[in-house]
Amino acid sequence: MCKACWECIKCPGKVFCCCCECACNMLLGFICSGLVLLIIIGLIVYFTVFYNKNNGGVDDGSKIAEKLVQQTPQNFRDYFNMS
Repeated sequence: MCKACWECIKCPGKVFCCCCECACNMLLGFICSGLVLLIIIGLIVYFTVFYNKNNGGVDDGSKIAEKLVQQTPQNFRDYFNMS
């Protein structure tokens, strides 16, 4: 009879331990995914803003942006006319 009571007490402990382990794995997965995402965003910002700062300056960037803005409507027209 004592072993039956002990098994009834042990069972919720096993379930609680399993749930905690699953929650910890999930939490660590979220944290690692967030860190990787922050590193990728940081690299994108670095290479787009700071890396080319000495090479071309602001004037080249504004010229490229102006060309892109001027060409975008034509690109969309060409894309939808092909279909």
